[in-house]
Amino acid sequence: MKKTGFILLMCLILIFGVTGCNSSETAQGDDKVNTGNENQPVNQNDSEAVDEEQVTDAIGTYVTVTESYDWGPAISKVLINVGKACDLESVDKDDFKVTSIRTYKAFDFTTNSMPDEATRNEVERSVTDMYMSDDKGNPSPSGTYLALEMPVGPALVEGSPYNYDFTTGRNDFVETTYSIQYNGGNLTGTDGSAVALSSVEESQFENNVNVIADSFNNNQPFEYEGISLLYADYIPETASDEAGTNPLIIWLHGAGEGGTNTLINIMGNKVVNLATDTVQSYFGDTGAYVLAPQAPTMWMDFDGKGTYNNSVESSDGHSYYSEALMALIKDYVAQHPEIDTSRIYLGGCSNGGYMTVNMAIQNPDYFAAIYPICEAYDVSWLTEDRVNALKDLPVWLTASKDDGTVAIYKGEASADFMSYNLELDSDGNPIPLDNFSNALYNRLIKAGSQNVHYSLFDKVVDTSGLYKDSEGNPYQYMGHWSWIYALNNECTDTVDGQEITLFEWLSEQNR
Repeated sequence: MKKTGFILLMCLILIFGVTGCNSSETAQGDDKVNTGNENQPVNQNDSEAVDEEQVTDAIGTYVTVTESYDWGPAISKVLINVGKACDLESVDKDDFKVTSIRTYKAFDFTTNSMPDEATRNEVERSVTDMYMSDDKGNPSPSGTYLALEMPVGPALVEGSPYNYDFTTGRNDFVETTYSIQYNGGNLTGTDGSAVALSSVEESQFENNVNVIADSFNNNQPFEYEGISLLYADYIPETASDEAGTNPLIIWLHGAGEGGTNTLINIMGNKVVNLATDTVQSYFGDTGAYVLAPQAPTMWMDFDGKGTYNNSVESSDGHSYYSEALMALIKDYVAQHPEIDTSRIYLGGCSNGGYMTVNMAIQNPDYFAAIYPICEAYDVSWLTEDRVNALKDLPVWLTASKDDGTVAIYKGEASADFMSYNLELDSDGNPIPLDNFSNALYNRLIKAGSQNVHYSLFDKVVDTSGLYKDSEGNPYQYMGHWSWIYALNNECTDTVDGQEITLFEWLSEQNR
């Protein structure tokens, strides 16, 4: 795969995802995450005659709530700090006009350059629900914040806190603020008092809440021989203090989630799902630790300067970060003796899928199992010795046939690069390629692997029922995004006559 083609496809795929994140919104996923933003003042109509001395002004600052979804993060709520619990019977959600203001530099495709000035994009967002909440956005009758829920969805860009930077090939947070105009009357406190709510200005931003992501320890530094990495980690409340009792799940990000902010890493691909009951419940009473390292560039960096190793003819799959990453993992485990070293699981998507295979080949006796997703380890690097190093390691692969970024079937990218059109044989079947996940699976089977699984999907679609296309069909994501199935634990296989899910299987593996 040539560097330019790989990067262009990856960029466009990630852009599409960011566009999904930065789009108008329409529904909610099951797990949440947060970011931050601001507000604006409102007009007040006195519907009731109240003595001015009895009217309390609302505090009027605002909080944004960011949640992680299949396509990435989105701001799902704004919370207005009204200062006291209120009865909302006399207030209507339509009394509020909420405007998202996203300021960022938009790549100019006509000049292939980034402009000097940032673009300010203002989009009005509808309000779908309204209730009193705590300062995290959790519904609470005694809460002092007025929560305004807004629709989210993979095509609603105005809700996204991300923008894809074509110059770096990575996602970044954009400057996001909010203005909230109010056209209703006084609120009524639960104590019977009147609360005057006016419009909320952009500058009145108080805080951003990242649902689930804030329960991770983010942006932890690590240095190894001049190489700087960051990592995020999650320790469940149910974790045991006893030595060697807690399993560890490691996640390696894709190219678009590299950089210097681990919130990008854990929210870009809904990695936060690893910290939810959806996954944690499989790992017994203790739950599982989660470790998510972040590279400054990408894991397929050949020289630390952002050079893709698949563009270097003699690279042999070398990654600049291999030794530093392994040092980070071993250091983390040493710092946490309560981790069970016989139950360390490694996985990741795309670039991270490549690095998963790379690290397992170099350290075949360290990990209990690996779960590479849409992995980009080129077949030309997959020597017989490397296959033999992996053949006794439990492996679960995930990919989609219409993946145009790390293509495993013959096809051609559409004109807008947003889809991959499969080539069919004379019987109308797609034609497999001998590369990436296909090649790794076939060679492991040939080498005699007894515990290798492959979740191969025809395409990647929304399975929640929340997101649909214009014709009412389940929303279809780009084929590269097969990590959605994996992180939602929707990959299954039959083992000994019983259906088993990816994370159920993972939890049963021991070294």
